[in-house]
Amino acid sequence: MRSIITVLLLAALTYTHPRREPPPVTAVETYFGLQMGAVEHSLQLLEEAVRTHAPVSTQRQLFRSARLAYKQAEFLTEYYYPHVIRNINGPALPFADGENSRDILPPQGFQVIEEKLWAPGAASKELLPVVTALRAQFTALRSQTDPYGFMDAYVFDAMRFEIYRIIALGISGYDSPIAQLSMPEATAALKGVEYAATLYARDVADSNVRQTATARFKAARQYLAAHPGFNEFDRLHFITHYVNPLSASLLALQQQLHLQLPPERRILSPEAPHLFAMRYYNVNGYSPNYESDPTAGRIQLGQRLFYDPMLSGNLQRSCASCHQASKAFTDGMARNTDLDGKALIARNTPTLLNAAFQSKQFYDSRAIFLENQVSDVVHNKREMNGSLQQTAHSLKKDSTYVRLFAKAFAEGHNSITEENIANALASFLRSLTSLQSRFDVYMNGDTTALNTMEKKGFNVFMGKGKCGTCHFAPLFSGVAPPYFAEPESEVLGVPASAGPHAPLDQDPGKYVLYRISIHRYAFKTPTVRNSAVTAPYMHNGVFPTLESVIDFYDKGGGAGLGIAPPNQTLPAEKLRLTPQDKKALVAFMQALTDTSSWKAAVAY
Repeated sequence: MRSIITVLLLAALTYTHPRREPPPVTAVETYFGLQMGAVEHSLQLLEEAVRTHAPVSTQRQLFRSARLAYKQAEFLTEYYYPHVIRNINGPALPFADGENSRDILPPQGFQVIEEKLWAPGAASKELLPVVTALRAQFTALRSQTDPYGFMDAYVFDAMRFEIYRIIALGISGYDSPIAQLSMPEATAALKGVEYAATLYARDVADSNVRQTATARFKAARQYLAAHPGFNEFDRLHFITHYVNPLSASLLALQQQLHLQLPPERRILSPEAPHLFAMRYYNVNGYSPNYESDPTAGRIQLGQRLFYDPMLSGNLQRSCASCHQASKAFTDGMARNTDLDGKALIARNTPTLLNAAFQSKQFYDSRAIFLENQVSDVVHNKREMNGSLQQTAHSLKKDSTYVRLFAKAFAEGHNSITEENIANALASFLRSLTSLQSRFDVYMNGDTTALNTMEKKGFNVFMGKGKCGTCHFAPLFSGVAPPYFAEPESEVLGVPASAGPHAPLDQDPGKYVLYRISIHRYAFKTPTVRNSAVTAPYMHNGVFPTLESVIDFYDKGGGAGLGIAPPNQTLPAEKLRLTPQDKKALVAFMQALTDTSSWKAAVAY
């Protein structure tokens, strides 16, 4: 009898004082540690398999297990430890940034292992040290003594960033370029995010918000499981019907919990419902500081300066001479002539549309801010041969400019300075946004905005054509979400001319900045937005049509032409695109045209 009473008393106490679940953030931290251990254990098994020369099929399966375990914690690893990501899951290419170090770092991590495991005759001697080094990375992450510092609002930020990463890097094949494990890995990444979201959803009062999020996670995973084929996967349908709504559900959960991030400068606002909500993109994300941000007065002033030949040394060339609004702020030429009209300048004139969304300017990425770009062009002897100092002196004699500068900078007559001239021009350039194409309209709810061929083109672009692994959605440039940080540069092996036996173009590209061998012939990856109206293409304007560009990539770039430099970063394998694939690609890129911002950029 006493034992029964004791049991009943204990039950009553347990009911009266239920065991409290740990806070979600604590559970997330525990989960992260466990997943790091799971990845480390999987890599240990792979390491042993490589050491004992296990069958390649066994090694590949163990690799797959390790990758899936990593993907389930990727949202936290990428967010909290970005400094080690290149060594964990970076491209299988040597790296040197030039700014902090000129040393060339060999590639490491999962993608290097994948490349070696899927290569004919995989060599254990080459593979083993890479696996060992990667396992050491996870051992260090798991055994660190410093607290992770997880906080609720930042965990949500990490979750939403992972959704963007799945779109731009996961399902495009960027993470798994050879084995093409993209769909199961996207599923694993979603599972990790779903685990954390479920922990937080328990504290959300609105049952509809909770249930909607749960249903959307399940539906997205089911779609991935039902459509594992890489080339056949309908990315457009998956994004619009599953991932974008899921992103919105995560935002709704966060808002229900009143979790706000502190203000910071970002390209994409944390208030955006999804990655393709283009009105949430901030043109000031790359401006030097808040004081440099555009105002209506500075944009108006910059527009006037843009068309004024006073900036050039001979008072005959303006910015608009080469960046013509009627030609999407290009000049339609392969390469323009220098100021004297006697020789060609070094490179093709790029569009200025969406220049505000590039973290580096020029083909060789030599300018950080648009203000630097303005100054560089004005002072370039072959392009404008001007002087901002002399221009400032001349503008002070013009009453209209004195009034406009005073209005724009509120410093009276003394506001006409070199710095303010550059900032006014940069402010005008930042106003040249072009993010409302028919594609953007479709991605934000108008299902009539794209036709069948254009939809197919997006799927080829993001899948079989591998375009999206360099031109990252949704800006379709070399600046990858979710951080929109450093723009990628690529070595393509571009020919010097359009002839059938043209040699490699000898423009050294980014090499001129730091003299690092892997940067020779490297050029920044530009946006393909408005590409249908910004021909010709490449840094030297060698390709006159989009079709000719696609043919070049389809052949494997310079490798396919037999002129590839040894450091070509573009995969040399042929894409094997069908004529229908190529037509669809062109159709999709035509759907990225947005001329709405040109109307305001009229000459004075």
